Amino acid sequence: MNHKQNTHDHPCAPRMPSRRSLIRGLAAAPLAALAGRAAWAEDFAGKPLRLVVPFPAGGSSDTLGRVVANALSQQLKQSVIVENRGGAGGNIAADYVARAPADGHTLLMAGQAIMAINQTLYGHVSYDPAAFPYIGMMGDNANVLLVNEQTLPVKSVAELIERAKAKPGEIPFGSNGIGSLSHLTTELLASSAGVKFLHVPYQGAAPLATDLRAGRIAFCFTGSTLAVALAKSGSLRPLAVTTSVRLPQLPDVPTLVEAGYPALDAPSWWAAVTTPGTPPATVTMLQNAFAAATSTAQYQDALKQQATLPHPMTPEAAQAFLATERKKWAAAVKSSGASVAS
Repeated sequence: MNHKQNTHDHPCAPRMPSRRSLIRGLAAAPLAALAGRAAWAEDFAGKPLRLVVPFPAGGSSDTLGRVVANALSQQLKQSVIVENRGGAGGNIAADYVARAPADGHTLLMAGQAIMAINQTLYGHVSYDPAAFPYIGMMGDNANVLLVNEQTLPVKSVAELIERAKAKPGEIPFGSNGIGSLSHLTTELLASSAGVKFLHVPYQGAAPLATDLRAGRIAFCFTGSTLAVALAKSGSLRPLAVTTSVRLPQLPDVPTLVEAGYPALDAPSWWAAVTTPGTPPATVTMLQNAFAAATSTAQYQDALKQQATLPHPMTPEAAQAFLATERKKWAAAVKSSGASVAS
């Protein structure tokens, strides 16, 4: 008698899947994954994105934000709404985006203040700038060194520094406020040249420009959009720009690097970031869409109209760049002695 028993016939033995059922299962796996991705994409496209701009509507930064929102909307084929949340040097907008749902639907227009200055300037902020996932660079807006020649008859950065050495701490310069980029850029120039200026802070670029034209202050750094208009009107002389290359709108105006100050390659840059904790797949999708949207001829033309330079950067390069910027501007804040109560 054959005592060997077929285990497949034993009532307690596990039933092995047939070859046909295995094939069906393997075929269904990628289909399920595709269905999952399709559902995720459909869910993401199901509601509009918001781009939070840390300034009131109407300024040059707000205009750039709207250009980016329009380009991204066309690329994603869904609405991108600009939401203005100004105040506290950008901290209000940054805190809002940091607390938003981590689903990639809330983006932040973030520049040096949010990403590199405020932690040191305020001593404490409610968000970690390094935690915002990077989406893409919007562009570089040069700051232009403008001088009122009636108040201070100089025609170059070298002459400005020569005057400052002769009158330490007496030449008044204006800024958009204590710890603003226009303030810290001037302090960076002063420390690089070994001179002192007299700081006169203002609440915004408009009153600053008014007093510069009136001669109440001798010079200032201001954004390229306003500076180009003031220079073309003939009321003020541009001495230098803070970008690494000259502006097409001011081709005869040298960069501060050309003038002998390599640390003053310091444009006003803008990055798009999103809420910490956003899933990596969503971040990657947004990075790809942003890169495509900002590489179009239409976007490049819009930048030129604002005297803004393109600044494409990979996520890997951006991480190194942002880390360097945090060190650079933290040092500038400490050197200036500037602080703001939070």
